[in-house]
Amino acid sequence: MVARARLRQQLAALLSVAPGDIGFSAGPHGKPEFAGELAQAGLEFNLSHSGSLGLVGWSWHRAIGVDIEIWRPTSDEAALVRRFFSASEIAAYELFPPALRTQAFFNCWTRKEAYVKAVGRGLALPLHSFDVSLGEASAACLLRAPEAGDDGRSWSLAAPQLEDGVSAAVVLEGGAFHIVPG
Repeated sequence: MVARARLRQQLAALLSVAPGDIGFSAGPHGKPEFAGELAQAGLEFNLSHSGSLGLVGWSWHRAIGVDIEIWRPTSDEAALVRRFFSASEIAAYELFPPALRTQAFFNCWTRKEAYVKAVGRGLALPLHSFDVSLGEASAACLLRAPEAGDDGRSWSLAAPQLEDGVSAAVVLEGGAFHIVPG
């Protein structure tokens, strides 16, 4: 609830409207978007939260997706990797020492989630149909785009460096962008 309220405040400031004047609807695959005349404003946004942390992304006239995850133990991490990651991501995951695999898992997961949110297809785009890096935030990138699903658009991926035990990713249509803590 707090993350959604903060999103509404930030969007209202960008659009010079009252927070209560903002209406939302869901796109074809569930991605939140503006309803009514604000839909024509050209402001794209996305929100993710995990525990007490939230991540808001916005851009003018470019699709955006964000994801944040607090690392938590999962007894079936390796099974999730085999089920949702691509063959090259599985191989990369297995190269990490066991002590670093949870970090690699959440780095990959947030990057994949941010990408599917940015392209607006949600999980209708199979997670194994494209590759992202699993390593450090400074090396975050989209390694292979899906053969179908992004309409030939180009994408930039960044992973903000946050506190230990947290992975986050931002995917933006087009070229370079800046991440500003807020």
